[in-house]
Amino acid sequence: MSDFDELSLVTLLAKRELVRILASIDGEKDLVVEPSLTRPLDKIASMSLLQQHHCSRVQQLLAGGNLVWGENVGHRLYLIRPSVGIAKLISEHIRAEPSKKYSVAFVDRKSNICEREFEKNGVFSSIDLYELQLSFLSIESDLFSLEIPQSNLRNGSSKTTHSLAKALWQLQSLYGILPTVYGVGKLSQQTNAMMKQFYMEFGEPRPSPDRPISHCFLFDRNVDPVTPLMTAYTYESMIHDTFGIFCGKTVFGNEVTDRLRHKEGGKQKVTSLDNNDEVFSAVRNKHIGAVSQFLSSKTKSVQEGFDKANNLKKVEEFKNFVSSELRPLKQQQKLLELHICACEVIFEKNRGISERLTLEHAMVNGTADSNEIFAYLELAICRQQDMWSVLQLASLWSITQNGIPVKQYVQFRSQFLHAYGYDFLPVFHSLMVNNFLVERAATVNLQTMIRSPAVPSIVFPNECPTFGFIAKRLNLTPSAKSNNANDANAKAPSKMNYVFSGAYTPMCCQLVADTVANGWNTANLKKTFGDAVFCEENVLSSVNRRPDCRAQKAILVCFIGGVTYAEVAGMRAFAQNNNFRIILTATHIIHRESYMKAMANAVH
Repeated sequence: MSDFDELSLVTLLAKRELVRILASIDGEKDLVVEPSLTRPLDKIASMSLLQQHHCSRVQQLLAGGNLVWGENVGHRLYLIRPSVGIAKLISEHIRAEPSKKYSVAFVDRKSNICEREFEKNGVFSSIDLYELQLSFLSIESDLFSLEIPQSNLRNGSSKTTHSLAKALWQLQSLYGILPTVYGVGKLSQQTNAMMKQFYMEFGEPRPSPDRPISHCFLFDRNVDPVTPLMTAYTYESMIHDTFGIFCGKTVFGNEVTDRLRHKEGGKQKVTSLDNNDEVFSAVRNKHIGAVSQFLSSKTKSVQEGFDKANNLKKVEEFKNFVSSELRPLKQQQKLLELHICACEVIFEKNRGISERLTLEHAMVNGTADSNEIFAYLELAICRQQDMWSVLQLASLWSITQNGIPVKQYVQFRSQFLHAYGYDFLPVFHSLMVNNFLVERAATVNLQTMIRSPAVPSIVFPNECPTFGFIAKRLNLTPSAKSNNANDANAKAPSKMNYVFSGAYTPMCCQLVADTVANGWNTANLKKTFGDAVFCEENVLSSVNRRPDCRAQKAILVCFIGGVTYAEVAGMRAFAQNNNFRIILTATHIIHRESYMKAMANAVH
């Protein structure tokens, strides 16, 4: 698949808007940034650009942190996402130094709640308010994200769909209207409706014959909660689970850096994980089982390159080696050492995980034994394993099996609370409301509970298709005859299910593949997912016109509620194997623990 970087123009829009805000503020100024916006800011503006517009210093906005005024600076600009807590903190800063000038730039749009908080604290008249539309940020040439924090997504779907719809409208204003839009899930419908609202408010993008995108898929994360809960086995996924990747960068920490032969002292280094890293680019989408072999082979190749110098006899040959080959070899050696040490930490942290993987695969295949799952969870609780990891597996059990048997659910909840504390009792209520962790008996007594005025209205799994039903209709799991999970090629990216060692194909990836192969069948998909399925044509063409690689147009796949690196790897494998250009966009990249915490605290 050839690189696709045209969407960088969308990032330039955010850069231009930031420059406009900075230029509207006279004189020297300080920029104070909410921590979650620090790396997104790096994507749209370098420090040299900020300094060109008289921004002498950038500081993080931290509760309890001390902000320092730069020399000859009389104006401070805050760059924040709307939050009452942050509005209170800014109000305290202003009241402490009322003689200075202040501005606040809200990312995406202004907030009435924050404005009322400023009024309540008597500082509203002292603040100039701005809006900064932070559109899709380029994580990679085929991956773009709004980088909305997972914790922010639980505050309401309307904010999420507004931000995404605005970003999609901006994209179309630059590259032409999206000819065909497919969608699955309620948030997809809401995003599409809001996008049309922007058409009426700001103008409908014009059809363009040279538009780079032919089809757009909108997927609601709620349609497939299974993929984020499973353990993906690609290298990039495991780095994200182990160390965390944000905006394409990570901090490996002392566990990795202490293993390096040439340690760099001082502050922990932020490492960029992108295709500029030759080693990471080669292994990022590989199954972890194939990464070690590749790194070992590459290390031998680099060593052979160094050994070449021992056979050089002429001075001219040695000069050519030093000038053209030595530096790249040293850089490769440094990168190889870093990723080998990262792999060692990943393997150590995942020692003994094979039993859990076996249970996960059995759950999605419908062959899991409830007693075995319960015994594993019981042992994990006794060993005081990470509570969110325990809840992930329990939630996967509940979703794939249409609820947990009553007796085992009660015992699990009792043992969990006893081990980790009864402060986590509300977590079980939140997970129940989100259909993540429920009793199987609850589905039987649904009508009785709804009639009871003492019980709140709760959506139970049987009101929508079960996971088993969807998995069977879409062929998400291998059949018993094919036995793909045990096939020797399960770790090779010939099929998208390699990201889970052949046990499961991410649902949204399978929908894209089916559409490419057979076209979009709305009536059939409604039988699978319910009424929240649609197909819209924005230009004159056949509704059944399926994507065609010969057209040399890109497919835009948008995940509302986040995308996992497993899905990213799966879609890249599909694109490469079928000669397609696929662009992935999302509200953010999902981190499993953060995703679980958001689901556990979604009730307000």
